[in-house]
Order: sequence, then C-alpha cells, then structure tokens
Amino acid sequence: MVHMAAATVQRWTFRAVLLVLGLAAIPCLLFPQMAIVAAMSIVGIPIAILMALIPPVFLFVLLTWAISFRIPARLAWLTSPLIAAALLAVPPFLINRSMDQTTTALVSGDHDQVLRPFQTGTLAVRSDQSVFWTKTQTHCDDFCMRALLTGSVQRIMVLDYDKDMPEVDFSATARTFHMEHRASCPLVELIDARLLDLGGPRDFKAPKASERMRIEIAKGNCLIEAEAPLSEADTVVSTRQVKRGLDDYQGLDPTADTMSVYRISVQSKVGGRFSEVYRSTSVASYRLLPLLLPSYVTGYQFDIRIGFPRLLRLTHLDRFGPRPDWSGFVVHALGMKLALPAGSADAAVVLAAKLGQPQPIDAVTNSLAEDFFSRLGDNRTASQDDIDLAVAVLNDRRLDIPRHVYMAASHAKDATPQSMARLAEVLFARLFELDIKVGKVGNIDARQAGDLALAIQHLPDDVIPAHRADLERLARDMPRRVAAYRALTRLSALGADAIPTMLYLIDDAALQPRDKGNFWQHSYLAGVLGLCQLGERGAPAVEPFLGRIRAGTIPLYASYGDLAINTLAGMGADKERTWQAVSAKDQTIGRGRFDSVFDRAKRKIDCDY
Repeated sequence: MVHMAAATVQRWTFRAVLLVLGLAAIPCLLFPQMAIVAAMSIVGIPIAILMALIPPVFLFVLLTWAISFRIPARLAWLTSPLIAAALLAVPPFLINRSMDQTTTALVSGDHDQVLRPFQTGTLAVRSDQSVFWTKTQTHCDDFCMRALLTGSVQRIMVLDYDKDMPEVDFSATARTFHMEHRASCPLVELIDARLLDLGGPRDFKAPKASERMRIEIAKGNCLIEAEAPLSEADTVVSTRQVKRGLDDYQGLDPTADTMSVYRISVQSKVGGRFSEVYRSTSVASYRLLPLLLPSYVTGYQFDIRIGFPRLLRLTHLDRFGPRPDWSGFVVHALGMKLALPAGSADAAVVLAAKLGQPQPIDAVTNSLAEDFFSRLGDNRTASQDDIDLAVAVLNDRRLDIPRHVYMAASHAKDATPQSMARLAEVLFARLFELDIKVGKVGNIDARQAGDLALAIQHLPDDVIPAHRADLERLARDMPRRVAAYRALTRLSALGADAIPTMLYLIDDAALQPRDKGNFWQHSYLAGVLGLCQLGERGAPAVEPFLGRIRAGTIPLYASYGDLAINTLAGMGADKERTWQAVSAKDQTIGRGRFDSVFDRAKRKIDCDY
C-alpha cells in the first residue's frame, strides 16, 4: 500500500510539472520576441535563457511521459528518458551523416600540382565576386594593382560573371591591365576594392595599392587597360560559390539544405593547352544538434523564431564568408609576395615635382595630393618639409582642395611660425575664392568650404589675430559662413574683443528661417561655440547671453540646452541666476539635470555639439 501511494504521488507530481512546463512553453513558443526584449537588459538575460530552454525541456519531458505508458512502472523512470533521447537523436544523426558524406565527395577531387615558386606572365582571374563599379572607375582591384606593382605578373586579365560560373570559355573577351612607361598616361580612377588580407594585424598606416599605383603613374609608369581573349592567358584562376546553402535560420525544417560550397581552381597552359593543376573545395554547413528539439534561432538583427538550433562546421575554411578565401589562396597557397614597400616619401617627391611643371594637373595628381594630406595623419607630428609642401599644394590653384586638408594644421606641431602664417594665409584665401551657391530649398553644397573651415579650426591661436578682418568678413557673408561656420569658432582666439561679433552671429541666426537648410543652425553654432571656447574671458558676455535666453533667442531644447549651460558656466555666470533664466524659459529642464550639467561644466567645460 505504501509503495502504491508513493507511486501515485510521483505520477501526479510528474503530471503537475508537465502541466506547468506546458503552460510556460505556450508564451515562449508564441512570442519569442519577448526573449529579445528581456535580453536587452542585464537583469533580463537569465529570463531570455530560461525562455529558450523551456520549449525543448517540455517536449523532452512530454515524450518521456508518453513512452512511459508502454514501459513497466519499475523501469519507466530509467528507460523512458533513454528511449526518448535515442528517438530524438536519430534524425540529426542521419541528416548530419548525409552532410558529412556529401562533404567528403565534394573535396575528394581536390589536388595541388602548382609549381612553386609560382610564376606566370599573364594571369587571368575569373570571379563571381562582383564590385559595383561606377562608369568612371578603373576595374583593377586591390589584388590586380598589387600583382602588377610587385612584379608578380606582367599582365592581369579580369573576367567577372554572374552567380553560376560556367565552364571556362577561352574565346571569351576579358579586360586586361598592364603597366607601361609612356610620356602621357591615360586617365584612370582607382579605388581599393576587394581588399586582400595579407595576414597579421591590419596596419592602417601601411601603403594602399591605389596610392602606390598613383605614384607610379605620376612617374610615367602608366596603368594600361585593354581587352584580349582569355586564351592569351598563361594561367587562369577561377573562384566561385558552387552552391549557396541556406543559413541556420530555417525554423522547423530539419532537412533544410544548409551546405554552402566554394571552389578555387587553377588551369595552366602547357604546350598551348590548358589543364587543371589545382583545385580547392571549401564547405560550410550548419549541422543539427545531437537531439532534435526546438528552441530559438536568430536571424538578421532582432529577428527570432522557433526552430532547430544548428552549429556551423567549416571544412577547409578558416572563417565563414560569402565567397572562397581569395586572400589565403594567393598569399599562402600560391605564395605570392604582395606586400608593398612602406613609406610615403615617394609621394611627396613626385608631388613636388609635379607642382614645378607648367602643364595642367591631371586627376591622378589631384588624388596624389589627397593621399599626401591623408598620410600626414600617420605621424603624430608633420615635418617642416611636409608643411611647406602642403602650403605649396594649396597655393597651386590647379589642384583641388584635398578633403584631409585639416591634417596639415592639426599635425603641424613643430613647424616654424612663418610656415603656419603662410598656411593660414592660403587657407583663408582659398575659402574666399570659392563660389558658394544656394539651392532652391536653401541647401548649400560646398564640401570644400567645410574642409577649409575644419583646417582653420585647427590652426594655432597665434596666427588667428592677423586674420581678424577675414573672420569679420566671413561672419557677414551669409552663405559662406553657413558652409564654413567652424572657422568662425576661432573668434575665441581674439578674446573678449570678439564678443560683439559672436553675439551678432547669434542675433542674426534668430532672423533666419529654421526650415531653410542650415542657415539658422550653423550661424547660431558659430556664435555660441565661440563664446563657449572663450571660457572665463567671456565674462562680459554673461549678461547679454542671459538676456537673450529671457528673450527666447537662445534655444534650450535637447543638446542646445546643455551647450548654453556649459557656455554660461564656463564664462563664470552665477549658478542661481542662470537657473532662474533657464527654468523660466524652458520648464522641461529639471533642477537635477541643470545642476548636473552646470557642476560638470565648472569642472570641465564641454563645448562640443
């Protein structure tokens, strides 16, 4: 009797647990997004994990309970879970085994008969790795340029195709590239597309292939583009994705085909005939877990659903990607030496030589100037020669204004005062030479004005007083000041004498329509950022600034409020008087928020917007 009573209690306890799990599994199965919401907070992470575990645990316990009816009671507690696990393990075992057999068959034909060191005259590359080239860009990617620059090949042939790679058609016409010394080079537009991974940590100071190619072109070693039949190649390399499998976000379909297959093959010409000398097949497959139990599977961003979780297995792959490991193939399998010599001195020498020639400046030289300014940021301090060349570039009106022109000012720590004075002179001169046009809806497209303004913003304080007249002129040139408002923040270098101009900018901004481009915002920021940067030197502006808050001229919402409070705190305004003015005009700013911003500004003023 005692044993029967105990068995009855156990059965009802088991049923109660099963019922609780079943009820808990319902919202987990119907609303998986709740787990994502919970996981967004640290406190909710255990809840998200629990939600992912409840459905598989419930289904396993339910299956165990169903099996127990066919098993003698004495053996049920031991054998039922084992039988349930065995049943759930059969489908993954069979499906995963089938994938293993397919993988073995795919890689069985791989071979490597490439003669090393790898040498070839004309190398053709057939690839499905498309690049969205513009009409003006030269279709010579990172590998193409590196192979030519390092002398690894004499000519590159490029043939792109759609997703499904056809058999090699040696009569097909391919785009070709080679280098040739000429008195005048054809126009090219180079970009660093399909960057190679040469191994080791990425060094952002390392020379780019496009930079080195532009230097060679400027020297007269031209990049020549032509067309030729594929049959002219000595070696043809084909890369493709043979099969595109589904990802692991496949829901409740255990038989979903999740295998992706990649292949690289090499065909070499011997005696006028091509034969395959290399093939490498890589496989990425998402395999089912040992037990076929549903849980959460995640997709793009916050997408989540119920499905069978899978694990990624890579065969002949170091990492999963949308295409074969091209970098690993050319660098390691073929052993090609594609690293470029370091140093940017050549660019400066070639650029200086170009400036001394009377003929028109071409697009390559313009890009070379851009490379030079960009590379000034590689060193903490630009040399005196670099600054002198930067001034010479800016003084040559044949050249466009480089996007990274500010590098010359921000890194000129040890340049002579005379060099910095010349740099400031040419920056202001180029700014006023620009033709600033205003669109119909008030938009101003003047990227070069913004670049010059950023450079002026980085100039040292001691060169600014000589350009007070330029800053005053800029403050009253509406379209130009909107495009170059950052330059006007340097009014702070003039001290309290510039306060009237800064207040004028704030007042004039209030007269501008707020729905017309950036006329209001940039004019206002030019004035208030200058005042903020004055710090205690701006004490005479405290009362006028408070008066403008009371008059509603100073915006206090969002980040504008923090900027206004920082400006007043930095200028030494009284805290209570500031609070009275701010709270009277904008009641959404609480006292706690105000105190936090004001006290922090007294310790360290923040003039960023």
